[in-house]
Amino acid sequence: MAKSLVGPLTAVLVAVVWYWSIDTRITYGDASQVRSLIEEAFLTSWEDYEAYGWGFDEYKPLTRTHKNMGHQGAPLGWIIVDSLDTMMMMYNSSGSSRLLKGILQAQTWIDNELSYDLDSEVNLFETTIRMLGGLLSAHHWSSQLKVGNEQLFLDKAIDLADRLSLAFLQTESGIPYSSVNLHTGEAVKNHVDGGASSTAEFTTLQLEFKYLSFLTGNETYWQLSEQVYKPLYALNGLMGPQWDGLVPIYTYPDSGQFRGNNIRFGSRGDSFYEYLLKQYLLTHEKLYYDLYRTSIEGMKKHLLGISKPNGLVYIGEKTFGLRSQLDPKMDHLVCFMGGLLAMGATEGLPIHKARKREFWDTTRESDWKLAQDFTYTCYQMYAQIPTSLAPEIVVFNGEEAVDNSNWISKNGDFYVKPADRHNLQRPETVESLMFLYHLTGEKKYRQWGWEIFQGFQQHSLKHRIRGAGKIYTSLRDCIHTPTEPLDNLESFWLAETLKYLHLLFQDDIDLTKIVFNTEAHAFPVLDTRSLRGMGLKTGWSP
Repeated sequence: MAKSLVGPLTAVLVAVVWYWSIDTRITYGDASQVRSLIEEAFLTSWEDYEAYGWGFDEYKPLTRTHKNMGHQGAPLGWIIVDSLDTMMMMYNSSGSSRLLKGILQAQTWIDNELSYDLDSEVNLFETTIRMLGGLLSAHHWSSQLKVGNEQLFLDKAIDLADRLSLAFLQTESGIPYSSVNLHTGEAVKNHVDGGASSTAEFTTLQLEFKYLSFLTGNETYWQLSEQVYKPLYALNGLMGPQWDGLVPIYTYPDSGQFRGNNIRFGSRGDSFYEYLLKQYLLTHEKLYYDLYRTSIEGMKKHLLGISKPNGLVYIGEKTFGLRSQLDPKMDHLVCFMGGLLAMGATEGLPIHKARKREFWDTTRESDWKLAQDFTYTCYQMYAQIPTSLAPEIVVFNGEEAVDNSNWISKNGDFYVKPADRHNLQRPETVESLMFLYHLTGEKKYRQWGWEIFQGFQQHSLKHRIRGAGKIYTSLRDCIHTPTEPLDNLESFWLAETLKYLHLLFQDDIDLTKIVFNTEAHAFPVLDTRSLRGMGLKTGWSP
C-alpha cells in the first residue's frame, strides 16, 4: 500500500512546494517582478548544471548524468556557449552578481578548456547556429556591456568558422554535406535519407557567416554561405508554379536537386524561410526580401488551413507536393511564423509607425493580420491543454480524432497523438509573443506569456524528494497530471525560451536594430554604407 502512494504523494509535495515558491500576488502587469522570476528560473537551471554537469555538452538533471559530444569525450561547449548571451542580456537588465559570476565562469572555461581542433564529426547546421552564433552574440554583447573578453569570443568564432567553412568546398554544387570533421575538414554525407541534406540546414548558416565577414573583413565566409542558393533556385525552378517558393525538406548536395516533395514549415523546412527574411533585415539585401515574399505568398496559397469548430488559422503540410491534400498536422516549431510574419510586415517598426511608411501596402497588412491570428493559434496550443504547456505536435480539426488513443483539446480544435505529447520547453510561441508585444504594445501578449511561464513553473519545475535542490526538465507527457518528467536539459531552454520570455517583459526593445538568429543569438543590424565599403554584397541572382 505504501508503495502505491509514492506517485500521488510526490505530486502533492511538488504542487505544494510550487505554490509556496510563487508569489500569487504577482501578475503579468508586474514586469520587473516577472523578469526576476524568469531570471531565477534561468539561474536555477544554470546553477544546477554548474554544480553537477559543468563543461559537458549534454546533461540530465534528474539523474545528474552527463556526457560530451566530441570524439573521446571532448566538449563542444553546447550548453555553456549557447547560454552565455542569455546571461549577458539578463545581466544588462538586472545587474545580478550571480549572472556576472556565470558570465565570467563561462568565459574562463571557453578560454582554458574549449578547443575546436577536434577529430569529430559535427552537424554543420547545429554547430553554426548554437556555437558560432553563440560566440558571435557573446562578442556583440561583451562589446556593448564591457563585460567579458570580446576578442576571445571573436577569435574562437573565427577558428570554428574556418573549420566549418571547409564543408562548402567539397561538392560541385557548393551545397555542403550535413556534417564536417573539425580536425580533418572532411565533409560527411547524411547517413540516412539517401545522403540528402536537410534543406533548412544548409540555408540556415548565412546570418552567422555574413556577420563574421562584416566583423573580420573576410568576404570568404559571406561568399561560401551564399553560394548554396543559386543551384537551389536555378536547378529546381523554385520561383515557378511547380513550387511557388516552397521547398521540399531534403536536397541532394552533389546535384542540388530536391529529394521528394514533402513541404512543411516544421522540422527541416522552417528556418529556410526564416533566414530569407532575416538576411534582408540584417544586411538590407533586397533580393532576400523578394524571395521571402514569394515563399510567403506560396504558403498562403497552399498551406493555410482553418480549424473547426473555432476557426483557428494553422499552417499545414503537403507531404506529396503542392497538388496533394493538406495535412492538418503542425509542429510546435512552426509557431516561430507569427513573429516572422510580423517582422516581415513591419521591418521591426511598431505597427503604428510601419503603417505610415511608403512600403506599407495591402500585402503587408495581410501578413500583419495573419501574424496576429497565427500567434493566437499557437497560444491556444497551450491554453487548451490542461497543464498550459503545448505538446510537440498537434493535428487540427478535433472531430477527426476517431482513434480513442488521441487526446482532443478542450475546445475541440485539435487533437494530440500519444507519441506527440512530450513538451521539450520549446521557444517558438514565446518568441512570437515577444515580437508581437513589442510591435503592438498590447498587454495580452504579456498575459499569454505569463500563463505559459506559470505552466513551466507548475509542471516543469521539479523538486528533488531525495536530495536538495530543484530543477527544470522536459516532460514526457504534458497533458495528463501529475506530469512525468523527461530527464534532459535542452540548451535552447536557456538560449531561447527563457531569453524570449525575459525580453517579452523588458521595455524599450528596438527591433529595428537587432536580428536574432534561429537559436535566439542576437546580432546588430549592419550598416549598409559599411557593407558597401567592404565590398560585401549579394553575389547571385535567381
